[in-house]
Amino acid sequence: MRRGNGEWDIVATSMRLSEIAALVGGRLLGADDPVLTGAAALADAGPTDLSFVADARRAVAGKASAAGALLVPADLDPGRPAVAVARPYEAFAQVLARFAPDPDRLFPPGVHPTAVIDPSAVVTAAAVGAYCVIGAGARVGAGTRLGSHVVIGCDAAVGADCVLHAHVVVREGCRLGDRVIAHAGAVVGADGFGYLAGPRGQVKIPQVGIAVVEDDVELGALVTIDRATTGSTVIGAGSKLDDQVHIAHNVRIGRGCALSAQTGIAGSCVLGDGVITGGQVGIADHITVGAGARIGAQAGVIKDVPAGGAVFGCPALDFQECLRITAALRRLPAAFGRLRALEDRAAGRTHRKGK
Repeated sequence: MRRGNGEWDIVATSMRLSEIAALVGGRLLGADDPVLTGAAALADAGPTDLSFVADARRAVAGKASAAGALLVPADLDPGRPAVAVARPYEAFAQVLARFAPDPDRLFPPGVHPTAVIDPSAVVTAAAVGAYCVIGAGARVGAGTRLGSHVVIGCDAAVGADCVLHAHVVVREGCRLGDRVIAHAGAVVGADGFGYLAGPRGQVKIPQVGIAVVEDDVELGALVTIDRATTGSTVIGAGSKLDDQVHIAHNVRIGRGCALSAQTGIAGSCVLGDGVITGGQVGIADHITVGAGARIGAQAGVIKDVPAGGAVFGCPALDFQECLRITAALRRLPAAFGRLRALEDRAAGRTHRKGK
């Protein structure tokens, strides 16, 4: 496979444009049927790469691209080899799956001789990489692939068809559902940040709960999900967590949520289904965010957000209210200038611009 116009090679893969048209249910434009060996963005694509034009606004960039062929909207003919399809970006994602590297090359089947598996563990994984450790009583489901240095703690359970990249840690007793993807360095079940102030300083509160990651969740690199003090921290089915997201103890996240990079959610928060956060969002402890809410980047959420709400800013406010406040703040320097002029006039002083 080749990506980004030959930047790296894994396994040679090629498809004719007519095959791509059949794959995505599109219509072949023109008489040419080139062979394509990769896929790339318009600016990076070369003569053997497929790229896409999302809508008419990108038509000029599409014509300027060196791509060998394009996926285009149904009403656009770029005058070059292309496939017309209703939703080009979705179609491009389908094609990327065909150009993806062979999983058996990334995760060689079988158990690497350096892996350490406790005799009481039940492992039906497709691949266990170098230096993996699987603890006593742990279970790993069929078709799951473990990269190098993955650690599955005692009595933890990983479902079927999961992919855990290098250095992922699933701590003792925690649970991963089926088809979970965890990228490098993700930690499921670290101790929650629980302490009790006393005469000798901060005394650790034992964290005896677990973390549960349901089916079809994807965890980005260095995601940290704390185990509950008691009970469970839960990541709902189908949710996607970007790199470096932190989920504190006893948080419950609904189904189909999307949390962008560096989002931090403090203890005992509840997020409904379909919540979306921008980058670097911070949510204070014991907050409830209703289903379908949207939280803008760098927002600081210190009170509950209603279902379907949209908030922004720090502290987070209703999105429209925040826009009005921002617009008013931009007018403040001119307003202060007018105020100074009025004060000077009232006092009989000569107003000097900028003073």
